[in-house]
Order: sequence, then structure tokens, then C-alpha cells
Amino acid sequence: MAEGELIRTGIAGLDNILRGGFPQGNVLLLEGAAGTGKTLLGLEFIYRGITEYGEPGLAVTFEVAPRKLIRDAAAFGWDFEGLQQQNQLKLIFTSPQVLSQELRSPDSLLLEAAAQMGAQRIFIDGISLLRTVSTQVNGTNGEETNDTGSYRQILQLLLECLQRENLTAVLSHEATSVAQQAFALEVTEFLCDTVIVLRREQNRRGSRRSLEVIKSRGQDFDAGRHTLRITAG
Repeated sequence: MAEGELIRTGIAGLDNILRGGFPQGNVLLLEGAAGTGKTLLGLEFIYRGITEYGEPGLAVTFEVAPRKLIRDAAAFGWDFEGLQQQNQLKLIFTSPQVLSQELRSPDSLLLEAAAQMGAQRIFIDGISLLRTVSTQVNGTNGEETNDTGSYRQILQLLLECLQRENLTAVLSHEATSVAQQAFALEVTEFLCDTVIVLRREQNRRGSRRSLEVIKSRGQDFDAGRHTLRITAG
């Protein structure tokens, strides 16, 4: 694959593992338990895109308010507040229900904002929460139903919108041991082109984080687990 067909994440070490980046048009999924570094990697993907490649970006979150993202980013030397003022970055705090409605709207404010700022990258944190939308849509008498088809439709609609707007997307999915989420993870992995699993394991010296590329359609990559270190700067 030619170098020009790859999207560089800008994250130190990751592009080497991906042998230059991931294929243009691929949707990248970051999968892992809480505390494994999913949100941080997604935000760095947006930050590096702006500061190193001149690609404006959006970060959509369901659980973390923008002020907290700005604070946490500052600890790594990333001036999110300044980038927002320059209209290079937009932090969007919303709910899965609102995002689902936005995707179905012909005049989506989210996509309009992306177009106005010329966004090329987007990070959506916690897409597993979109499962609650399908549950609410299909539940009866207050009972939850694990409707794989509905969740798949929501994700497909999301991916179609991102591709239509030519947005390079990174999504995060929190993997848990809860049985109800098993089907959601399977559907998500099937629809996404590049899947990276993040782990955090305890050992005698403390905790160890690792990263493993499970699949990446259209390219070779360095298989196996790689140590993930989180450092400022």
C-alpha cells in the first residue's frame, strides 16, 4: 500500500506498529476496560491531527464534560482551549439518544459543525452506550431487550454519516464482563475495519498497559502485544 493511502495517527510508536498508519477510509476501534487508555489515545489522535497534519477535529463524549477534557489534556501539554478558540477543535458533550437523533436528522447540527470548521478527524468516546438507545427503542413494559439488529443499524448509520462527510473516525468501546454487552462488542468489531485492544494488568511491579492490533483490513501490521506507556509531552 502506498504511503499516501495511510492515515498517520501521530501517536508515538503506534504508526510503526501499523506500518505507517491505518488505511484511509478505515474506522478504527479502541477496545478495552476502564483505565486502559482509550480516551487518551482517542484525544491524542485528534490533537496530533490538528497540530502535526493540519487536520481539524471533533471529540464527542457522553460521560466526560469538555472542561474536564481540557484540564486532563493540559496535563500532557495539549492546549485544547486554545485550539477551540482557533476553530481547529470542537469538544461536544451529548447523550447517546441525542447523537442517534442527530444521525437521523437531514440537518444534523453535529455534521453541520464538522463541515463549517472543515473537520477531517472525529473521535467518539464510549460507543457502547449507544446500546442503551436500541434497548429503549425495542424494550416493552420497561423490560430491556438485547436487539443486535437495532444496535447494528445505529452503528451502520453512524459509519455511513462519517464516511459521507469524509471524516476519519476513531471510536472507543468499553469492554466489560457484563453478559448484556457481549453482543454489542461482537457487532462493533464486525463493522469496524481496524480493531485495537488495550489491556491493563497487575504484576509484582505494579500495573502494565499493553496494546494489540487484532485486525486491520487492507494492510499488514506488527502482531502481538506491545507495551503502552502514558507519558506527558
